[in-house]
Amino acid sequence: MFFRTKHTPSGSVLQLLEAYRNGEGLPRQRVVVSLGNANLPKSLRRIVARAIEMKLYPQGGDLAGLEPQWSSEARHWIDNIYRRIVRDGRWSPLIAPGATPSPPADEGVINGVIAQEIEHTHSVSLGPILVARAGWETLGMPQLLCDLGLNRAQRDAAAVSVINRLVEPLSEHALIEWIPTSALPEIYGEAILQGGWNRYYRVSDLLLKKQEMIEAHLRKRQGEHFGLERTILLYDLTNTYFEGNGKKNPKAKRGKSKEKRDDCLQVVVGMVFDQEGFELAHRTFEGNQSDAKSLVTMVESLQAAVREGPQPTLAASQRPLVIVDAGVATAKNLRVLREAGFDYLVNDSRRGRKRWAAEFAQEETFAVLEGREQKPAVAVRLLETAEGERVVLCKSDGRKQKEQAIYSGAEKRFVAAMEKLDQRLRVGGVKDLGKAQQRVGKLLGRHPRVQRFYTVRLHEAEKPRSGLFYQRNESRYEEDSELFGCYVLRTARKDLDAGQLWKLYMRLSQAEEGFCALKSDLGLRPNFHQKEKRVDAHIFITVLAYHVWKWMVHTLRQAGDLRDWVTVRRVLQTHCYATVQLKTREGKVYHLRKPGIAETRQEELYKLFRVRVEGLPKSQQVVEADMKMKL
Repeated sequence: MFFRTKHTPSGSVLQLLEAYRNGEGLPRQRVVVSLGNANLPKSLRRIVARAIEMKLYPQGGDLAGLEPQWSSEARHWIDNIYRRIVRDGRWSPLIAPGATPSPPADEGVINGVIAQEIEHTHSVSLGPILVARAGWETLGMPQLLCDLGLNRAQRDAAAVSVINRLVEPLSEHALIEWIPTSALPEIYGEAILQGGWNRYYRVSDLLLKKQEMIEAHLRKRQGEHFGLERTILLYDLTNTYFEGNGKKNPKAKRGKSKEKRDDCLQVVVGMVFDQEGFELAHRTFEGNQSDAKSLVTMVESLQAAVREGPQPTLAASQRPLVIVDAGVATAKNLRVLREAGFDYLVNDSRRGRKRWAAEFAQEETFAVLEGREQKPAVAVRLLETAEGERVVLCKSDGRKQKEQAIYSGAEKRFVAAMEKLDQRLRVGGVKDLGKAQQRVGKLLGRHPRVQRFYTVRLHEAEKPRSGLFYQRNESRYEEDSELFGCYVLRTARKDLDAGQLWKLYMRLSQAEEGFCALKSDLGLRPNFHQKEKRVDAHIFITVLAYHVWKWMVHTLRQAGDLRDWVTVRRVLQTHCYATVQLKTREGKVYHLRKPGIAETRQEELYKLFRVRVEGLPKSQQVVEADMKMKL
């Protein structure tokens, strides 16, 4: 088989052709499938054509021998084109000269099976579950839970709870309805369908009681599996909201919600990551917990993360480095870190950068970081302070554009709100002077980012109907806007240059990526529970799912694959279990329960994650048409 581009009056058409000889021995060609204007690269056409030919004619070559030569892009085209040929149903194999042809399709019987009555039913997604289970087992969780005293049913329930968070995050009540629609009963047995949703509450309670031992095991297992050295630790916080009055949860408080759900109660989650983004420890705090106060509680977890991980080779003057954001970096916290045996690297607050306005203005003193040709430029400058700290002044074109866009949007919303209030005052919508001043105060409070650049008052001091006077202070705005894109890093480390310190601080994005996955892909929010232990258990199950998620993502990155779990899950979800029903002329009906054949892209992922498909359970039942009459 080979590809050819056919030019027609309406455009070019890519066709897959098949060469053969007719009854007279003359060479001929026929179209296998027309692909329209598909942009299949010329460099892949020979490989794709050969692979599809071997799929259509299984005896025509060693398919497995060629698979290692296929790139991810080639596998994508092989699967899509093969699926299209089968779906169209217009192609039929060639008959070799002298061979006995198979019965025509319209006879409807193939080796005694009535072809037109072959059906499949009860299809359930298998692929994502296989990979999630592989991660759970690679992290050694089944054996650990066994050692911790959990019986087989409890271990399976724990695995099902975590796998669900990776495949389709649901509450415990909805989980019971989801399990039969998945391939989990085939993998773990029909027993997982028993017990009701209380079973999953009980197992989450058990896991929560053993949290410290489980997290210690995972710290060690991750470090050994990927060869990680915990010389750099990242600490950050997020929050998760839930509805209800929270009377049974003393941690349920109203606080500054990062999801903009100030109308809901919430709890705060503090989490320690290593430099690759693996979770090392976490703690749940009250919803109004400040970022700064949480660090003192987490110092013991930071020490355990370093103590239990693979021991790095450090110079005597070096200590593990903790990277935190400005909200955590109080003078007290930095002192606590130093006393606990850590160095620190922190991002100063936006207010703090004003101290360095004169130094930021000295453009010629900054050095542009190399190796960022395809990314926004970043320039750095290293300074020593009288307090013994080292300061890295950073100027980022990307951050400057982001700050300008944020401010521009905030200013538009502020001006629109001022115009709306001005109009309402002028038409007499607010006649009382006190209420008018109150409305102005509330409006300013809702726009803290912008209102500091504006002078706002009534046109006439005691006349609400005079409307509003508002004007931007241009000199103050210019002073601030000159620092857009500028930020300050502070550290006590003396052995690293400005570029190295900047790159280390960028590691904090690993923590941000982790929180994003927890909240969006793994179902951390919203939280549907009210009791304290239920909320904590919900968070812990999500954290366990994050460990498997991170194992998958890191395995992909080590293989040079930049896909995320959402993309991988989408590729794998079409690999299913199904029951195939075969009716024969003799009146028998065969019910075959088995997994489908994995596509090439799915096989590639299974090999990467070391998933074995061959040993999956299969079953067969035979029913005779007159069996019911005999009974």
